[in-house]
Amino acid sequence: MKGLKKLWNENRVMLVLGLIVIVCIVIISIIVAQYFFGVNASNYGNRLDNIQELPFTDEAKSLIESGFESENTVSCSVDVRGKIVYVLVKFNDQVSLTDAQNKAIEVYNSMEEKYRKVYDFNVTVMQDKTENAGGYSLMGSKNVSASNFKWSNNTPIEDGE
Repeated sequence: MKGLKKLWNENRVMLVLGLIVIVCIVIISIIVAQYFFGVNASNYGNRLDNIQELPFTDEAKSLIESGFESENTVSCSVDVRGKIVYVLVKFNDQVSLTDAQNKAIEVYNSMEEKYRKVYDFNVTVMQDKTENAGGYSLMGSKNVSASNFKWSNNTPIEDGE
């Protein structure tokens, strides 16, 4: 007991600092372990908890693709990630930018109401630059809670020269 008392009296400051360092190392270790190894959550957090109740079916995808089908459509693809429906449509040189926007809104409005209440809609309309058309690349999105589409500025297609 005398040895401990002597050690305490001679090294009191160092012992207290050592104890503080040990406590800090333990606390930091716990925080790091929880941050890197703690929760195995999805990238989307809890936003997709109810997605199983209304999955976006292949039939719904094909309805979107068929909505864009015309002699002026070069390609159309639909990709669903989480609660966002991504649509990429490429038109030929006969379709104006305004017509492309209107077609995207028309196809969105033709989707079933149950999907429009759950899924966000993101559409990209494109046209290559040709002799007859200036080309464009435009993105529009419609959030579930938004009343209408929000469109990006038209990105003109630059010459590769």
